[in-house]
Amino acid sequence: MSADRDTTRIVRSWLRTDEHESADRILDDVLGRLDATPQRRSWWPAWRIADMNTYAKLAIGVAAVAVVAVIGINLLPESDGGVGGPAASPSPSPAVSPSPSPSPLPSPSPSPVAAFLPAGPLSVGPHTVIYDGVPMSFNLPTSGWTAESPGNSIGKGEYPQPDWVGVDFWLNAPDNVYADPCAHTPRDPKPASSADLINAVASLLGTDLVVGPQDATIGGRSAQHVAIKIREDIGCDPHDAYLWYDESSGGASGGWRWAEGLGATYRIWVTEVDGTLVWIDAYTFPGAKPELDQEIQQIIDSIQFE
Repeated sequence: MSADRDTTRIVRSWLRTDEHESADRILDDVLGRLDATPQRRSWWPAWRIADMNTYAKLAIGVAAVAVVAVIGINLLPESDGGVGGPAASPSPSPAVSPSPSPSPLPSPSPSPVAAFLPAGPLSVGPHTVIYDGVPMSFNLPTSGWTAESPGNSIGKGEYPQPDWVGVDFWLNAPDNVYADPCAHTPRDPKPASSADLINAVASLLGTDLVVGPQDATIGGRSAQHVAIKIREDIGCDPHDAYLWYDESSGGASGGWRWAEGLGATYRIWVTEVDGTLVWIDAYTFPGAKPELDQEIQQIIDSIQFE
């Protein structure tokens, strides 16, 4: 009909530009396919082009041409001033600054369990330590004392000469003694109290009793004191003779306190502070001057528990 021809002419004119020289061919092909291509059968009733009236054909034709035109325009190469214009550069996405990681919370400082003096020379006067969680202080009466490393002891003089003296502040009091120091055989059963422990030290195999056991005072608290001497005929090298031990710091298998030398004298003090057993032992070598024993006693007498 004339309406078909007029519509075709209008569409051809709209599409005919320098960039659309093949519009006539595309339109002819689409219109030809609308009248000639059979429709795919579906399970629902399919419309057939032959059954449609002229206006329906015209509407479908116009729609088809419009679709072809849009597709054709999108397929054209880009050119300055063309239909599409220059391709728009994508706007850069704004940089997103990463959220700062939260600062870790400071770890709480643990309560000090044991803190001794740093290794090195010690001055005359008071010194404070934390002994197995128990704060305590003592005074050094003379110069020449040194904190040992690793530290839980102080000493003075030249080891192992007669002018040497050592004082050990045990971070954990011993649990038991060795029934046979050279064979490293623990006493069985273990002492049940501090008094039993002192009595076990006093009867230690391979030693001679020098003092005690006897009552004493440390920092205003009741204490026990005993002194023993390592025999010359103990039966093994003195460093292989284990005397007493703390299970948490080496146990019976590794020993803890061995004999420093044949003829060495050990002085032990034991007291209790708020349920914690405090053990201090000091030793000298044969030929030590009496002044060294006096300095040991002065240190013990100066101890105060905070």
